Amino acid sequence: MRITPHDIRQQQFTSKLFKGYDPQEVDAFLDDVAEDYESVLKEAALLKEQMVAQEERSRGVTEREKSLQETLVTTQRLAEEMKAASRREAELIVREAELRAEKVLEAVRGEEARIRTEIHALRRMRRQVFEEMASTLERYQRLMSVEDLSEDDGGAS
Repeated sequence: MRITPHDIRQQQFTSKLFKGYDPQEVDAFLDDVAEDYESVLKEAALLKEQMVAQEERSRGVTEREKSLQETLVTTQRLAEEMKAASRREAELIVREAELRAEKVLEAVRGEEARIRTEIHALRRMRRQVFEEMASTLERYQRLMSVEDLSEDDGGAS
């Protein structure tokens, strides 16, 4: 059973005739004890309230810490996913650029081959034209030689 300050104030003692205590001193002492006990009880109640408040704050801090930890983990996961996506996108861009470059290179090689073929054809044509001209000049020279001879023969006869 707990003793309350009220119990202390209401406590009555039986008096003995001969070796008894001064009732006023006992009552004053009991009042002092009751006041001190009341103060202790109030302080204990206040401390309990503060402890409950601290526990609630502690729970709040723990919950915020857990939430921040989860947020951090989520952020790190998202950052890794974004990096991976960026890497994949970069690789895709590089592959596409390589394919385009390969196509351009193939087109350039084809164009180069076509131009080389044209150059060879033009050289052949130039050679043929040169040979034909040389042949034509040679025929004209022979014709002219023959005419010169016939003029020389015709004039002598």
